[in-house]
Amino acid sequence: MEALLRKLASYLTSIGVVSMLAATLTYVSLAVPGRVSAVCANVGKPIYCPVLAYGFPLPFLADSQGISPVGSVARDPLSVLIGEDDILWGRLAITALFWMLVSIAARRFWLRRRRNLAPRLKE
Repeated sequence: MEALLRKLASYLTSIGVVSMLAATLTYVSLAVPGRVSAVCANVGKPIYCPVLAYGFPLPFLADSQGISPVGSVARDPLSVLIGEDDILWGRLAITALFWMLVSIAARRFWLRRRRNLAPRLKE
């Protein structure tokens, strides 16, 4: 029973580490600028125009046409939380999934490399 609990704790720790790494990489990806099409005017028929956005591989934080100054995107955590700019939720989910897969691949590579470099015990 104790071995099972230890293994479960190891899995939960691994999931926590990978999730935190993916969240950090998603936030750090806000340093990469890009453009997205957003609704600029919506009088009868929506009119789309390119706006500044940040995020990688898909830009997910876009300049809001109504609240923030045009051509600026606040990327600090407080501005993101209070909604000064538009969060494109679908793109954010895909970006977070991308970084989660990168984190899982990096962790598996690291664990495999560590296992291969460990000295072998002779029987």
